[in-house]
Parts: sequence; C-alpha cells; structure tokens
Amino acid sequence: MPRNGKQGWELDSHTQQLTGPDYHINMDNMYFIRVFLRLGHAETDDQLQDIISKFLPPVLLKLSSVQEGVRKKVMELLVHLNKRIKSRPKIQLPVETLLVQYQDPAAASFVTNFTIIYIKMGYPRLEVGKQCELAPTLLTAMEGKPQPQQDSLMHLLIPTLYHMKYPADASKNASAFNLSERPKTVQLLLEFMLDVLLMPYGFVLNESPTRPSPSSSQGGSADGAAAAASIQSLPQAPPGMNIYAAKRVIGEAQWTAEQLEQCKLGIVKFIEAKQVPEVETVVHLVVASSDTRHSVATAADLELKSKQSIVDWNNPLIINKMYKVYLGDVPLKTKGGTMKHELKHEPVSTRVKLKILPHLLRSRLAAECFPANIQVVYDGLFGANTNNKLLSLTLQFVHHICMVCPDTNKPLGLMLLNGLTKLINEYKEDPKLLCVAYSAVGKLSSRMPQLFTKDIALVQQFFESMCKEEPDVRLAIQEALSMMVGAYANLQGALLNLMEALVAAYIVKPEVQVRQVAMKFASTVFGPDHVPSRYLLLLAAGDPREEVCGEAQKVLRTFPTKSPEKEGPRPIPSFPDMVAYIQEKASQRIKTPAKYIVGTSAIPFNPSAFAEVIRITDLDLNSCLECPTCKMIYSLPLAVNRLGHQSKTVVLYMDYNFFLQTGIPVMYCLLEVVSVCPEKLAPKFVDKIEWIKSLMNTNKEDMRELAAQLYAVVVSTMTGNELQAAVHSLVKITKDNRSPETQHGAILALGYMVGRYMSKKKAAACSEPAHKHSIPSQEEDDIVAMATKTVGSFLENSSALLPVAACTALGEIGRNGALLIPAEGEGLTKLSIVENLLARIPSGKESAKIKERSVQTLGYLPVGDGDFPYQKKLLQGLMDSVEVTLPIHLTFSCFFYMMLCELLKSGVGLGTKVIGLQMQPSGIQYRG
Repeated sequence: MPRNGKQGWELDSHTQQLTGPDYHINMDNMYFIRVFLRLGHAETDDQLQDIISKFLPPVLLKLSSVQEGVRKKVMELLVHLNKRIKSRPKIQLPVETLLVQYQDPAAASFVTNFTIIYIKMGYPRLEVGKQCELAPTLLTAMEGKPQPQQDSLMHLLIPTLYHMKYPADASKNASAFNLSERPKTVQLLLEFMLDVLLMPYGFVLNESPTRPSPSSSQGGSADGAAAAASIQSLPQAPPGMNIYAAKRVIGEAQWTAEQLEQCKLGIVKFIEAKQVPEVETVVHLVVASSDTRHSVATAADLELKSKQSIVDWNNPLIINKMYKVYLGDVPLKTKGGTMKHELKHEPVSTRVKLKILPHLLRSRLAAECFPANIQVVYDGLFGANTNNKLLSLTLQFVHHICMVCPDTNKPLGLMLLNGLTKLINEYKEDPKLLCVAYSAVGKLSSRMPQLFTKDIALVQQFFESMCKEEPDVRLAIQEALSMMVGAYANLQGALLNLMEALVAAYIVKPEVQVRQVAMKFASTVFGPDHVPSRYLLLLAAGDPREEVCGEAQKVLRTFPTKSPEKEGPRPIPSFPDMVAYIQEKASQRIKTPAKYIVGTSAIPFNPSAFAEVIRITDLDLNSCLECPTCKMIYSLPLAVNRLGHQSKTVVLYMDYNFFLQTGIPVMYCLLEVVSVCPEKLAPKFVDKIEWIKSLMNTNKEDMRELAAQLYAVVVSTMTGNELQAAVHSLVKITKDNRSPETQHGAILALGYMVGRYMSKKKAAACSEPAHKHSIPSQEEDDIVAMATKTVGSFLENSSALLPVAACTALGEIGRNGALLIPAEGEGLTKLSIVENLLARIPSGKESAKIKERSVQTLGYLPVGDGDFPYQKKLLQGLMDSVEVTLPIHLTFSCFFYMMLCELLKSGVGLGTKVIGLQMQPSGIQYRG
C-alpha cells in the first residue's frame, strides 16, 4: 500500500484516533500486512526461510485471538505459507521454537493443533543430526497431548532412532531420552514400537469383501448376520495388529519398505541402548527376530541371544505379553460385552509364532497359564495357518505342559487329551509328528492318570494303531502305552475283565512291539496272584523274541518281598487254580493252529513256554507246601498229607513235566514233586522206567545226575526181586567201557538207589517194635556190598568224569547208612576211601569239582555210621587241608563237615535230622 497517497494518509490519520480493542485489531491487521509484504518481497528461499523462522511462531499464537477477523487473517496467511513451503522442500521451519511453543501449557488447543502441523512439516526437513538432537524433545512434548498428536510425534521420532548415536558407556545411555520419569510415555512408545515391528512391508489398508467373519457366540440371529456382514466390509488388519494400530503406523504418509526397515532397525538399536527396562522389550525383540528382512531379524536375534541368560522367563509381565501378542484378542464367552472390530487384535503370523514358542518352552509359568496355554496348543495343532514346523513346536509345548502343569487341573488335561487324540486320528502327513503326539499322550497319562483309568477304548485304539502303523510310529506308540500302563494299575470289576480280554487278544499278535506292550500290561495291571494274567505271561515267556520272553521271565521270577504276618501270606497264584487253568487252556490250544509240533506229536505250548509253565507251577507248589507260621517247607509226612487232597492237580502237574520231557529245569521239577510224595507218585513212572534210563545216557552231566536220582526214587518203590535185578543191571552197565557217559549215569544211579534203600531200612527199623524187628537177609547185604565195591572201584579210574560220580555215589550211600565193606585190609576198605579222598583235596592235579565232592563225601561218612572208625583221621585230614591254600568255598566246606563230624563224635544224635539233608551238586542251578 503506498504511503504517500491520499488513502494512505487518511488511514494513518484514522489509525491515530483509534483506542481500545479497535486499536489492537488495527495493529494486528498492520502486522499481517507487514508479514504479507515481507513474504511478497522474498525473492530467494533463504529470504523466505528467514521470514518464516521469524514470523511463523508469533503468527500461530494469533490463532488464540478472540477476534474472528484476526483468526481469518491468520488462516489466510497460513494458507499462503503452506503453498510456498510445500513447493520448496528445502526450506527449513523453526521446529525447535515450535516445539517449545507446542509444550507451553498456557497455549490454546487451537494454537497447538496448528503448531503440530508445522512441526510435522518441518521436522523431516531438518538435517539428521538436528533431528537426533530434537528427538528427546519430541518425547517430552507428548506428555498430556491428545492421542492423535502423540501418534504424529511418534511417527516423527521412530525414523530418527535409526540415526541416533548412543554413548558407549552403558551407564550414560539412560540419560539420552530420560524416560524413567515418564512411565506413561514409555508405555505409549513401546506399544507404538511393537506395532511398527509387526507391520508387514508393503501393507495396504483396503477393503476385503471376501474376508470370513469370525465366529460369534450369538450366531444364527438376525443381528448376528447383520454384524457379520458389516464386519466383512471393514478393512482387514495385519497379523498381530488391529485396524486402529495399522492406521496409527501408516499415518498421513506411509513409509516405504526401505524406510520401514530402517525404522525397525532403529527400534532394535533403541532397545540395545537400554533406553527402557529390558523386561519391557523382550517381546519386541522376539517379534523383530521374526522379521522378513534379514538385517532386522539378525540384529534382534543377536540382541535376544545376549540376554537369554539374564531374562527371567517366568516373569508374568513377559509371559502375558507373549500370550497377548500370540493369540490377539480371543473372544471368551465368560466375558461380557463385545469388542469393537477396529480395536480387536488379530493373532500374529505363523512366522512370529515360530519365534515365540521356543521362549514359552523355557518358561514354567507359561505352561501353567490356563487357558492361554491350551489356546496356544489348539491354535498350533488345528489353526488355519499352521504348518509342520509349528505343529512340532506346539507338540513340544504340550510335552512341556505335561511335565510342569499341576496334576489337579482336570479341564486342561481333558482338553489336551482330546486335542492329541484328534490330531492322532486326523493327521497322517509326517510320521515324526505323530510319534511326538503319541509320546505326549504317554506323558500326560503319567501326569494325570485319573483321566485314563476308565478309558479302555483308548488303549485298544493304540494297540490297533500299533498293529497298522509303520515301525517308527509303532515304537512311539509302544513307549506311550508303556507310560500309560501305570494309569490302569488299580482296575476293578468289569474294567479289569475288559483289560484282561484286551491283553489276551494282543499278546499273540505277530508284531513284536504289540506283544511286548501286552506283556507289560499283563505284568503291571493285574496282581501277582491273578491266574489269567500269569498264564498270559507264561505265553510271553515262550516268545521267540528275547525282548519279550526275557522280560516276561524276569517278571515271573520276581516275587514281592514277604509281607508281615498280619497282612497274610505273600500273593502268589494258588497251585490248584494255576494248574487247572493251564490245563483248560492247554486243552483248547491243542485243537487250534496255536499248538506246537514236536516230531510226530503236538503239544499245546512251545518248549520254552512249557518249561516256564513247569517252573512257575513248581514255585506255586512249593508255596502250597509252605508253613504259614515258620515260613519253612513242611516235613515229608505233612507234605504227603497236604498233597493227598490235591492228587489230581499234582498228577496234572507231573503230566506237564513228562509231556515236555526236555530240559534240566523240567527234570528237576519232576524229580522234586515225585520225591516229596514217592509212595503215591513214583508208581506212576514204573512203566516209564526205560525212558528214565535213556536220560541217564545223555551227553549232559546234570541231566544224567537228575535222571539217576529219579530212577532211584522210582525203583525204591518196587517190590520183590526188582531191586536185585536193577542193581545187577546197573553193575553190568558200569563195566561197559565203550561209553563213559553211560557208566557215569549207572554209577550215580547205584549210589542213589542203595542210599534210598538203606534210608528206608533204617526208618523201618526205628518205627517197628523190637520184638518184630527182622534181621535183614544176607543176600540183600551182599547186593549192597557188591554195589558199594563196584562204585568204589571207579575212584581210581583215569578219566575225570567217573571218579566224581563214584565219590558222589559213596557219599550218598554213607549218608544213609554204614558202608558194608571192611574197615581195613586188602581191596576197597573204609580206610582206603578216606585216604583216597583226603589225598585229592590238596592235590593240584584234581579239578575243583572232585575236591568239593571229596570234602562232602568225607563229611557224610560219619553221618550214616555213628561208629565210623576213622573219624579222628578224617578230621585231622580236613584240618590239614584247611592249612593249604584252597578256594574259599572249599575252605568253608571243610569247616562245615569238620563241625558235623565233631558233633557226631560228641554223641549228639543227628542221625535222623541229617537224613533230610539234600545234596546239591556243584554248578547246577535248577531254578534259573
């Protein structure tokens, strides 16, 4: 406006006459005119920048004017400025001054609203160094401001963090932003940073008409359908975010992919500098480590690894944040009200879940957080975006829950079991994952057995799967069932019967793992006195595979420790019940393809199982004869009386033994039962005497010895001249030098037979009255003497086998009566026997077996002959032998028989008490 014109003068003159408000209005008008003139005369960007720096802050303050005209002038000026500034991107704005003005608590909201516009316009134009310098001021300016303005300031701050330089001294880092006094600002900043880290590269917020509507608890109603339709028309938020958060991060000018990458790197650097508490930023690093850009993921992963050892993974703040990020906002029926769609967080992407789960596996608290833990499990197992890697980690998390969670959380256990069984039934892609799922079921059964006790169908399902699956999966099912077996240890009633039928059906399957697990169920679920399960274990004991038969035999041969008397006898199957049950099953199996063919005959069980049947029934028989008070085996008369009530059962038992006809344990059991009651049981073998004699010719020394004992027991019950004939027959066999094994068996049979004859004669003499006592015939004594001399003649035999047999036979004869040979003189005498045996003990040329038998026989000679003439010589010889270096067992044997001889020498009547002493040949272990 020209100053020399008429109008100008009139205006000046009029202005001088104004006072009060009109004066201030006129002054504001003049001020704006001057600003406009200055702007109009600005010919360069530098001039324009100077004008803006000087006048923009005060012009913005004029917006607080109460005069409408002034505010209009300000708006006109700002519109002009905006056009000039936007067309010249290099022009700098007075951002620092504007920030001070923005933080003025007295400033009107209208002023601050416009001030932040120019802060947002000018801050990105600043040099990077200046931006970094003003970055803490941006955070300070956020205090108490509206949410949109705070978002704008954070949108300015985040890109600057990439360029920030933090002190090398960690103790000075915290002073860079001084956030310790502004906890609310810290939370806002951390929330915004997490959203930035979750933001995908190149994301565009647009409509998604095909987006499926989420499930609603009130679905099916007209309102629900309308709500679903409206939700379908809304934009879809990125994974882990809501629509509101996505809009915050996008802001007014969305970052490019490269800018977003720099922002994320800046956030990681900000966390590395420890500007905020570490516990608040663990989730941020986990999310950043899953980023699709290598630079971001690597930086976050390195920082996270450096903090692994110092982070408390059981901190509720960390775990709850992880669950919140992982699951998003999960709608729960128990919570009233509905959340607005734009505020509902979506679950994170599978990529982020794969990073979160390994850290949940480190936390005990994470496994105990119900229901979040089960929500993670079901999402990983059945979520729409799951994959094999996520499935694998989820199953590991299930294992972690099974190991850590309280065993009283029944809802959690039921949901885990249902989820695992559903996965096992439906998932068929990766066998390795199926293996992990089966193993998880096993661990769950160990943790919460009460969930499985009544579920017999699950056991059957696993058995069926084990029959059909491939070997690797079959092994996993085997391990799971082995862990589940403890849950069924206390079954009763119908459930126990169902389990018995189930085990019986699978213990004969062709798959070895199936049989092995069935055997484990049979040994664990049922009591040790349960007859059907013991029978199933006997079948398993005859299995061709070592892992099955070995374990079954171990179970059968391991009995519980003896219980106190008030609790009753130890649990073991009843002998009659066991034999009757086996007989019933044997009669059924002999008619089926399960029978076993031996040569031209068939037996119900294979030889291994049959041998175990004999051994176990033998133990049951011994238990049947056990005294409940003294826990010792009954004496022979009582045993005969007790077995008399079970004669049919015992005969069946003997039939088993004879039916098998093989194996040293079987022969021992047969000898044992016949010897307990020979008067009733031995006659049943009279017609089988030739079979017994054939066993005395086998190439097994132990078998020949047992057969010789059984032969002696059977022959001792014969009448008439059968004893004389048997002795002559055996003597004749001993003279056959072609077969040492045959001679060995005959010598032993002679000794045992003569010993039993002399024992019976002594017992009869003690029981009959003196006037009825008949003097034995000279003929019988001659037979006994002949047999003794025949046996004694083999002491000097050159072979290693026959002297042992002769020594054993002489000991058996001497234990039951006096040797019917001269005390001294020519040929075989008592003195020559003593000298021969004493000479063998210290000899270095003799075997350990002949030495042991020599000591034993020397100890037996005074037992049957109370007036044995060489007791002193015998004792002196044993004492001299002890002084020589002998094996420890021989030394103890010498001491034992020395004590026995001394007791007899002192007049103690041990004759009848020692009669029952049974000789156990060295090296024979009949009971396995």
